[in-house]
Amino acid sequence: MEAVKRREKVLSGFGHRIYKTSDPRSFIVRKIADEVFKVTGRDELLDTAMALHDAAMKDEYFVKRKLAPNVDFWSGLIYRAMGFPMDFFPVLFVVPRVVGWLAHWRQMMMQDGGVKIWRPRQIYVGAGKRDYVPIDERQAVEGIAKTPTPVPHSGITKRTMLASFKGQSKL
Repeated sequence: MEAVKRREKVLSGFGHRIYKTSDPRSFIVRKIADEVFKVTGRDELLDTAMALHDAAMKDEYFVKRKLAPNVDFWSGLIYRAMGFPMDFFPVLFVVPRVVGWLAHWRQMMMQDGGVKIWRPRQIYVGAGKRDYVPIDERQAVEGIAKTPTPVPHSGITKRTMLASFKGQSKL
């Protein structure tokens, strides 16, 4: 926490660009997190995260700057408790955001002058209208495989693998 106060590190999961006091979604997800922890149990890292949360909520630095936990703080802990490797977190964080992005896109398309805030920035440059082609009638596109490339995952995150090399020679 001291490194965060010195602005040497960022405390992920705290603060929000839009919600300047607290992230209202975080209160809902916090309740869900408590329910998940009852089922999965808590491990050492979860206990550390919870202690960090409690300390930050009492620390003048965080209180003065209104740095409260955002929805990703709690959802990250839920993903951890459910056993997802940390490598999966970025994708898991973005999945629920897709609904919001689509809602923003629709709002932008329906409203004169667009909307005040628009993320992610996207401009579709493809065909305006295309006819549906049944999958068995589609033509292959050069450079695109017919089937997905399998991606093996050992369950060990890159962070874990890197930590196992700490202090060891890579030769």
